[in-house]
Parts: sequence; C-alpha cells; structure tokens
Amino acid sequence: MSKKHVSFPLLVFAFSLILQIVNNSAAQGVSVQLTLLENAWAVEVSGSFDLSTPRVNPRNLSFVNEYAGTSGLGDRISELKLFDPKGRSVSYKRFMAGEYVADGDFSTWQYRVELKPLVQTVAGAHISWSNGETGLLMLGDLLPDLGDRPMRAEVKVRTPPEGWKLFTACRVTNEGRYVPVDVKKVTFVIGRNTREKESVVKGSRLKVLIDGSWQFTDDELSNLELEIFESYSRDLGDLAEKNYQVSIAKFPVKVPVDNWEADTRGNSIVILSSDTPFKSQSVQRLHEQLRHEIFHLWIPNGVDLTGNYDWFYEGFALYQSLKVGLAVNRISFDNYLDTLSRAYDIDRHDSHKLNLIEASKQRWNGTNTQVYARGMLVAFLCDLELLERSKGKTSVTDLVAELYRKHRPPAAAEDGNTAVLALMRSHPELIPIVDQYINGSGVIDWGPFVNAAGLEADTAARLTVSAHLSGNQKDLLDKLGYNNWRKLPRSKK
Repeated sequence: MSKKHVSFPLLVFAFSLILQIVNNSAAQGVSVQLTLLENAWAVEVSGSFDLSTPRVNPRNLSFVNEYAGTSGLGDRISELKLFDPKGRSVSYKRFMAGEYVADGDFSTWQYRVELKPLVQTVAGAHISWSNGETGLLMLGDLLPDLGDRPMRAEVKVRTPPEGWKLFTACRVTNEGRYVPVDVKKVTFVIGRNTREKESVVKGSRLKVLIDGSWQFTDDELSNLELEIFESYSRDLGDLAEKNYQVSIAKFPVKVPVDNWEADTRGNSIVILSSDTPFKSQSVQRLHEQLRHEIFHLWIPNGVDLTGNYDWFYEGFALYQSLKVGLAVNRISFDNYLDTLSRAYDIDRHDSHKLNLIEASKQRWNGTNTQVYARGMLVAFLCDLELLERSKGKTSVTDLVAELYRKHRPPAAAEDGNTAVLALMRSHPELIPIVDQYINGSGVIDWGPFVNAAGLEADTAARLTVSAHLSGNQKDLLDKLGYNNWRKLPRSKK
C-alpha cells in the first residue's frame, strides 16, 4: 500500500500514535498520526488516504458533528490544511461545522482538535477529552468520518511524554503494533496517575483502570468486575475476544453527587462517576454500573447486528442487570420490584410515546428514557411469560443467550430489529408482547402478567408479593429470585 506523509514539527509535551489503516475491499486505506499537544489539552491529527483505494467523494472531508445527543463537535477542529499527492497545498471551503469541500483532489491532511472537556455531563463518557491529567481519545470523533465505510487500523504508540500512560483493549503483536481494529470501536485512556489491575477469567484478560480516589478499593473494583463477568459468561456463553478493559474515572467537569455516565465501545468500558456520601452506596452503585455495562460486551458488542435496536440492548441490559444483582444478592427482591414499578410509572405517564422501534431511532432526541424504561418492562413481561409457559425451564436469560449464539461471529451481519423480533416470535407466548408493546405504543397492561406470577400492583403502580400464593406462583417467584436471600451462607455463632 502506498503512503504519503507530510513532515510536521514535533511540539513540546507531544506524543504520537501511528495508525495504519489496513486496506481491503470494504475499508478505506489511511495512515494517521495523532500528536497530543500542550500537555494533552489538544491533539494534532495528520494523515493521508491510500491512493490505491478510490474515495466516494474525493474532494470532501467530513467529521462527526453530533454524537450521543451532543452537537457542535465539528467546532473543535481548527487549523485545517489539505495537500495533494505531490505535497502542494489545496484550498477549501468550510460549509458548516465539520464539513469541508476542497477546490481540488487531496490525499493528505492536518488539523487540530481541542480536547477541553465539554460542559454537558453526557459528553464525558462518549466524546474525546482531556483535562491535563487524564482523558479519553475516541478515534470515532477524532478521525475523518467515512459514513458507513469502516476504517481498520494497526496502531503503534511512540514517544509518550514523561509521566503519561496510554491504555487500550486492542490486542498487540510481538512487534508492539496493535492488530487491525475498526477505529469507531477504539478507545484510548490516557492519564498521569492511572492505576492498573489485571485478571484472567475463562481465558479472557480483564484489565481495570482506576483514576482518582474512591470509597471502594482497587481490589473491590476488580473483584466486582470478575464476579459479574463470570456470571454473564455462565448465563450467556463465552465471549469471542480475549482482551477487555474497564476504566473508572471522575467526570472532567463539576457534576453533583450520585451521577454517572458510561460507554461500552468494542472491548472497552468507560465509566465516569461522581462519588456518593457513603461507602455502602458507592460500592452498590459501582456494582450496578458494572452489571449494565459488562452486559454490553455480549449485546450489542458481541454480535453482528446492525441498526437501531437500542430498546433491546438497553432495556434488556437493565433487566438482566437486575437479575444478576438478585442472583448474587447485591439487591433485594424489593429493590427489584421497586425498579420495575418506577419504570412502569414512567411509561404510563409518557404522553408522547412512540413504538420502541421508532423511539430507538430518536433515542438522543428526547426518547432515551422511554427506550430504557419501556424496554426493561418488555424484558420483564417476556421473562414472566417464558417462565410460566415453560414451568420455570426457560427465561429471558435463555432468550438473550440464544440471540448471542445465533449472531456472534462468524455469523453474517443482520438487522438487529429483524433478528430480535424473529427470535421473539419463535416463542408463541411472546407474540402479543411484540405486537402490542414493541410494534405498538399503548400503555402496558401488566396486570395479567404480574398476577399470574403472584404479584400485585396497587393504584400507584407499586408491585408487591401477593399474600396468598399457589404452588405454581411460589415456584415462579423462586425462579425470579424471590428466595435468593435464603441461599446466603449463614455465619457460625
């Protein structure tokens, strides 16, 4: 593959990441260098397209301008320079933030991206930033956007400034190069004082990165990660990849207590959080964060499903998180019911409901809460129906595991909504749920479902266990986790 580089000066406190994008029939070939500037408050990006790979729009250069509900990302870009294959400067016009059109064909480019953290709380976990001490580099918003065309990279780290460390979940070769990856799924964690712990479970290497002081210890964090990872591996099946990374850090901007945001991208989990007043609360919330995000290593990251089926992988993640919390006695059955009751209350008072398919398409435009709450309720109803019809032999966990087995690599890519709904319809008892509460947008009537399971809902939508239970109801409640507390080891007197 031919490569063309323009020589640029090395600045103080800079380090370089050399990325060579491997060319294939589906991917655009590119070579890129990222240089952190001014103690990591900005990054210089320079690179060139592989001339042997034709580009769809050879005079256009585009960048992601909106992601995770945060807009204006293109405004972080400045000092753009374009060059033709002979190194001559090419003029251009800026039509809007993140959109440039050159006056002629160009092959090489250079620009600066400001990494000052954005003020929006949600941005911290999803968009590149640095505060001079730690930060995240998300290649998806730093490199040019090729739309649906993938860019696969081989990454080499060079000359980091003194005191800075870089971490990633990408696999590394014996030559110190990272194997080809989709750059949109790559997260680099950078930091001066980031601590690292590593474990191995079921053949997978789990790395935990901790930045800052917390009310839990590094060992507690590592042990919780192992506990949850083992639980999902047992229930859903082993993951295909063997390197995973979980990063825990404080928000880069001032945020009130008891807030958190997270992003699971490829094999890397990022959790940004403000702490809680008490240690018990801090550990409990950490377990909740890890239960939800580690699930995403399986769904959607572990399957080749496309499109906006967020209602499933977010709603069912919330529900599976509750089930795992119950299974390991991190939450009580009352906590489980209270969470479902709050979700039901949110759903019934939503006056602008869309069906879940449409809500997922507009998730970052005001329907995020609906996707989570209604998606979790659908998972709960599916669990009740599957357990009742199978006499406790099949649950929603088996449904998720079946989806994972069918669509994990090397399965061919398929639309997520099509695959999930087809799987659900293969269970006749779930067809009414699909028609009424996924494709339909009416208020969920959960009375018949919960009553069959020995549960009751009052006028305020609070779920409680019925006073008088049949044998079948007792069995179903036991499968839900009602009696898990009885399985706790008793202390000797």
